[in-house]
Amino acid sequence: MSEKSESYIQSECVRWLWNERPETRYKLFEVNNNPLNKIDGARRKAMGMVAGVSDLIYLRDELPPLCIEMKDETGKQSQAQKDWQQIAESTGADYVIIR
Repeated sequence: MSEKSESYIQSECVRWLWNERPETRYKLFEVNNNPLNKIDGARRKAMGMVAGVSDLIYLRDELPPLCIEMKDETGKQSQAQKDWQQIAESTGADYVIIR
């Protein structure tokens, strides 16, 4: 079996959730944290973009938010992602890595 990219894994997970659990629609969202170039990066940073934020955030009823980081079979968290995980968990959010 060929290795699947993080973006493929993410789109498959989102599609499954929307189809199998329609009540969760609009509670799971992507954090667009990948600027197109340096100018776009500077603009996004000025608007609040933060390095290391998880790929998805899921707002759960009566539970803390769930921060989801997508990784392929060999992917590893960057230091910025580890730091952000620590910040998110310190606020009570849950954090998972999905491969």
